[in-house]
Amino acid sequence: MPVINWILSQQVQLGMILCAGLFVPWGQRRRCFVPRLAAGVWGFLALTGTLTFLPLWAKLLLYTTLLFGLIWFSFDCSPLHALFYTTCAYAVQHIARKLACMPIIWLIQHGRTDGLVTFVILLFSNLVVCLVIYLLFTLRIRRGRLLCDNVKTVLYSGFFLIAAVYLSVVLEDVLDSSAESYLTAYLALNAFCILFAITILALEFSNCSIKSLEHENEMLAQLLECDKQQYEQAKKDMEKINIRYHDLKQQYSRATDEERARLEEEMNNLNLRYLTGNKALDITLTQKSALCGQAGIQLVCSADGSCLEDMKHYHIYSLLGNALDNAIECLTQVNDASKRVITLDISRCRDMAVIRVQNYTPAPPTLRDGAIVTTKQDTEEHGYGIKSIKSIAELYGGTADCFVEDSIFYLVVTFPCGKSQKQTA
Repeated sequence: MPVINWILSQQVQLGMILCAGLFVPWGQRRRCFVPRLAAGVWGFLALTGTLTFLPLWAKLLLYTTLLFGLIWFSFDCSPLHALFYTTCAYAVQHIARKLACMPIIWLIQHGRTDGLVTFVILLFSNLVVCLVIYLLFTLRIRRGRLLCDNVKTVLYSGFFLIAAVYLSVVLEDVLDSSAESYLTAYLALNAFCILFAITILALEFSNCSIKSLEHENEMLAQLLECDKQQYEQAKKDMEKINIRYHDLKQQYSRATDEERARLEEEMNNLNLRYLTGNKALDITLTQKSALCGQAGIQLVCSADGSCLEDMKHYHIYSLLGNALDNAIECLTQVNDASKRVITLDISRCRDMAVIRVQNYTPAPPTLRDGAIVTTKQDTEEHGYGIKSIKSIAELYGGTADCFVEDSIFYLVVTFPCGKSQKQTA
């Protein structure tokens, strides 16, 4: 029983630490993480255990401050994110504790409880609440979707949460435990506190979701603008190649046999061009074909450029450029020359344009919601290639899907032919 009694005496602090584990970025640990975490937890419990003489408001502020310090000391995150994790942990701990207190008080009112029963109820309540929060919120953080930069929302949420907890305790002290309506009033107060904490938690995460969506849209817009600029440069480069090729043909007609051999070689190198009936497609394929050649990758292409005649040129460049860049990056990890092949097919199927890109993949990528999860550590700045492809396809009323079958990665983009995009970009 001594251990159980100690846990019960430290239930708020231990609950906050447990709930913080649901939100903290375990993949962003500071150096000497284990000693830091151990020292931080020890300091947290030691200080809160010795300063029991403090008034309630000071205890609540102390718990919150120490938990914030523990998180920031142990994990490589910004102070704002540390505060976000702290307020979320405090909210979850408050929910779990209030849920546990409701049956505990009912049992106390009926004289049917002791320390062991209280411990079991607290443990069960914390486990159930943590499981629900893990499924609803933690998985979203673990998928790298957390982006929180609204300082006011985090600060206000923390302030209102602490104030609400303080007021709930004050109101509990005001309630007359001998009154007949005490149990009803206590349960109603706890239910209100739980609802308030859930609201704070939902507010914080809904704000982060909105910010994440805004950030993703900004990144896609920046990526498309970058592709637009790259297309303009590629178009200029192609014009230079065409001019140079024309000049060489003029020189060839009046060159000596020895000079013609040299000119033929240069002309052959310049003549690695595609003529699909779509200028933007020709530029894109010519550029990416050159990259494939430099990387020792074979590009097998069958393309009907007329399928893409209603697409903006830089949309074609961005969509196919991202698709082929992903394939090239994947195949650079493959040593078997027979597998270093990219197959691209652009064709018309009835009234639909169909773009298929396939390549061998040594390790099947992780797919989530039809998109590739980036393997790069900086998930906030990478992983937008497929998202950009999907975004462009949707502009034209189409879809983009990818899947892996027998170690072959497939990207299939479809959209109606002869229809303009839903919105200008």
